[in-house]
Amino acid sequence: MKKMKAVCAKGDGTVEVVEVPAPDITDDYECLVRVTACGLCSSTDLKIIGYGSVGEMPIEYPTLVGHEGVGVIEKVGSKVRNYKVGDRVTCPIGLPVEGYHNNWGGMNGYCVTFDAQAIFEDGLKSEYEFTKNLDDPIDFLTKPIPEGMSDPDAVMILTLKENYSALKNFGVKKGSRVLIFGDGAVALGLSIFAKCLGAEWVGNIGHHDERLARIKNLAKVDMTVNSHTENVEEAIGDRRFDVVVDAVGSVDIIKQGAKFLVPGGLVGIYGVLHKGHSTLDLQDLPNNVRLQMLNWPYHEHRQHEEILELIREGKVDPKEFYSHVLPIDEAEKGVEMIKKREAYKVIFTME
Repeated sequence: MKKMKAVCAKGDGTVEVVEVPAPDITDDYECLVRVTACGLCSSTDLKIIGYGSVGEMPIEYPTLVGHEGVGVIEKVGSKVRNYKVGDRVTCPIGLPVEGYHNNWGGMNGYCVTFDAQAIFEDGLKSEYEFTKNLDDPIDFLTKPIPEGMSDPDAVMILTLKENYSALKNFGVKKGSRVLIFGDGAVALGLSIFAKCLGAEWVGNIGHHDERLARIKNLAKVDMTVNSHTENVEEAIGDRRFDVVVDAVGSVDIIKQGAKFLVPGGLVGIYGVLHKGHSTLDLQDLPNNVRLQMLNWPYHEHRQHEEILELIREGKVDPKEFYSHVLPIDEAEKGVEMIKKREAYKVIFTME
């Protein structure tokens, strides 16, 4: 039986690279994908590794992690007609492996995907776990990678789509005034895309000077505030915002951000809240404000072509969103670098 490397969260806050059986296709609509790179998600993956839950979803260990993979199709089923061997694709799916739980398992040497378009066309969408709840095959996660794009750059497509779709879901548009809490790669993406969508004013609240400076430089935001060295309320003054985005996942940020809204304004909750630290007393919120939970992306894959166009136009550069590319054998090192904030974003190569 063919073996592959995979990254396993052990349940004690650490990971290890393990060797497990590689999958093969078992369905006519299935494709076998050799994974070439996978990003470490500093939100979902780190919570799986270190917190025992993602939002209200409990995690069982040991579990295989990773959902930001890209790879090359090596084999296709007999009814696959929209992919071919050699195609490069995003977001292949990790299959369960005996002896391990599975939390997407995309940081594996091999994954699978499905020809969702063919499944829909053949009237079988309700027969498949990954398509039965989709309104349209466009919402299926696997998408083509443009020719010439590097694997690390391609890894970032998913995060960029999630950022962009979140702002659209929060109603950011031309003329919006937007305040974003966070200073990591996600906050950078939200800031850049808020400007792309025509926001009139964008500001960032964080607590790392070098990261805030990076956002100021790359996203051309109108204000950055270090909440550890500056008084946020004084810095904001009488400015009020149509949308405040919590890109961290904090009840305290939600409560603070709500105070900065215009009447009828919205707090968009993008960061994943920790289990046990997600209770909000509605009496702590000002009158006439709205909350929108988006701990899980919604319709992000509908933004695929638009994101690629923004990249082609030079409005977004995927390279600005990651700092380190490491071999998969250094997965433990990469996780520690993110935890210690020695890296901005880590991508692992599988080969």
